[in-house]
Amino acid sequence: MSRATGLRDSPQLQVSLTACPAPQDLAPQWRELQAQAEPNFFTDWTWIGCWLEHLGPAHQPALVRVQLGEELVGLGVLVPQRTRRLRWWPSLALHLHATGQRQWDDITIEHNGCLARRGLEDRVHAAVASRLWPLMPSVDQMCLPGVSAGHERWREALPPVACVREISEPAYRVDLSSVRTSGRVFLETVGAPTRATVRRSLRLYQGLGEVLISAAADLPQALHFLERLKHFHQLGWTSRGQPGAFANPMFERFHRRLIATAWPGGQLQLLRVTAGSAEVGYLYNFVEAGQMLAYQSGFNFGLTERNHHPGLVTHALAVQQALDAGLDGYDFLAGQARYKQQLSHQTYTMATFTLHRPSLGLWLERAWRRVRARFTPPASASSPPSTPS
Repeated sequence: MSRATGLRDSPQLQVSLTACPAPQDLAPQWRELQAQAEPNFFTDWTWIGCWLEHLGPAHQPALVRVQLGEELVGLGVLVPQRTRRLRWWPSLALHLHATGQRQWDDITIEHNGCLARRGLEDRVHAAVASRLWPLMPSVDQMCLPGVSAGHERWREALPPVACVREISEPAYRVDLSSVRTSGRVFLETVGAPTRATVRRSLRLYQGLGEVLISAAADLPQALHFLERLKHFHQLGWTSRGQPGAFANPMFERFHRRLIATAWPGGQLQLLRVTAGSAEVGYLYNFVEAGQMLAYQSGFNFGLTERNHHPGLVTHALAVQQALDAGLDGYDFLAGQARYKQQLSHQTYTMATFTLHRPSLGLWLERAWRRVRARFTPPASASSPPSTPS
């Protein structure tokens, strides 16, 4: 991937693929383009730079550059992964801002995409989708995890022979601008059953003392909040027979680096809700362009014998705090935890796209899946387990 190549997408738009520079060398280019773009937290250099520093030495990322004449208008990082279809047919995949390996990708990028100059987002994504195949003839898959907007940009630009596999899940959001315009507090905008549950839970917690939400005041306190969040997060997941995000040591290592990097710029918050001296819950949220992104959480389900709905209470207080701070949205991100559905106003889709080049390996894999589906009995219908987050 060290060979630079360029193909003209239109009379002016060009795409090239080269070896990715070291993070300290790429940072000036990324930040310069970022000043002309509308990045979300996951395409901001804060996340991308920490991610590149986080990658192990075995990874060899490639840099996608999109130019309009002599001007840089798009950037993205792709990581190659050699794998095998059906465990034996060789395949080479490229992953946008990911690796294709779970131990590295548990950090879970969302709202993924190329960094693009404001107003040129559609053209940049179309150029990348349509021109990477000619640039890399040995690549037969391109994976785009955590894409939330402009799915059609990728689909419509693909060569007619390309095959697309999509895995989607719902994501949830609160429109704080509309709440602010209505003149109501946040809790008055949710459904009556949810509103009643939150108020009842608050009264129960108030029996333990005053209920307060507070943000970490400095970096040491933020890291302390992360440690307490980890404690409750792991308790919640392991009690349900699941490992929890922090079971992967790379997850915590990455986020300690990210918190230290993002803290001076005010790009994240670690929040704590208490009832008297008791801990109710912790949140780890990102802040970008007027949006609060609810990334990770840990709730104290064992505070009392009864379930006082710590997730609902903690997020309800955090949403109101974001509203009071003048933010425009509170994004719960992907996942079907019940509290997300109860507190949100809007639903959107987070999807992972895998773009396949037609090949004998792909044909064999699809044939095997059809055979397996034919002889595999359908799973019994049941409700998904509750998510402790």
